[in-house]
Amino acid sequence: MGATKTSNAVAAARGAANGRRNLILIAAVVVIAAAVLGGVVYSHALADQPQAGGTYTATLQSDGTVVAGSSTAKATLDVYEDFLCPYCKHNLEDPYGKAITQAIAAGSLRVNYHVLDLLDNETTPAGYSLRAGNAALAAAKAGRFAEFHAALYNAQPTEGQAGYTNDQLVDIGRKAGITGQQFADQVRGGTFDTEIRSQTDKARDSVNFKGTPTVLMGGTQVDIAKAGWLAQLTGAA
Repeated sequence: MGATKTSNAVAAARGAANGRRNLILIAAVVVIAAAVLGGVVYSHALADQPQAGGTYTATLQSDGTVVAGSSTAKATLDVYEDFLCPYCKHNLEDPYGKAITQAIAAGSLRVNYHVLDLLDNETTPAGYSLRAGNAALAAAKAGRFAEFHAALYNAQPTEGQAGYTNDQLVDIGRKAGITGQQFADQVRGGTFDTEIRSQTDKARDSVNFKGTPTVLMGGTQVDIAKAGWLAQLTGAA
């Protein structure tokens, strides 16, 4: 839009007298400069705000499973995911993430999140899936799994790129409301790397695991491509 405004201003100026042309050019420059400055200020302000909405109670288990929601929920799901997996983002998080968060918060859904590093070799250099998974477990320990989970998918890097560094993951956590030093130390120290690798090995050995994302209910595959699947499970249909 800025380029179009500039082009139109220049074209109009060329058909006018010299004095008027100069005034139009000056005005165009002022407008563009103001727009750019406003965009920079807005982007900076947005970067300092939490990037994820919604929350729920989540508990980190000793084996690395993150349990979210009430034990009395109508439906309990096992979700296997990798934060680099584009299908996890496009087929699960983007269309259903907010609804899942709302159902967990409302007490109608319980989710056992199994965070994997299945695609750890798909970044250059390798390692982002493990870093992101470890950071997510650190966020669960800090009581902000919901916010951090959403933030990682909201800004998901593409396969083949480097992904985020530990310092960048700490910053993402800060924007999601995690301010404690313990989180930063656990992210940088790879505190939960062993649990992430163990979850991945167990998933590979499971006959019910079909890649990421895999969503199971009582060991049975849930067809997340079927419209209304979540509402049907939680009784919201």
